[in-house]
Amino acid sequence: MKFHGPILDNLNNAIASARRLRGHPVYKDTVAYWNELIQEARRIQREPAYEQADLLEAAIVSLELELAERGH
Repeated sequence: MKFHGPILDNLNNAIASARRLRGHPVYKDTVAYWNELIQEARRIQREPAYEQADLLEAAIVSLELELAERGH
């Protein structure tokens, strides 16, 4: 999957959406996108040249928690 813009921005946008949609149904495609975003962020995080690994980790964990609360 191709993401547009910085991965950290994509994660923060996904977190904001997940929070806004708490208690509401979400399309399977949206949940799949969020999971793919997490996987891509983990891949980028492992790159030695990536300088925002700590910020990325915090965003990944936040999105994972949002998904866990949804049971995904």
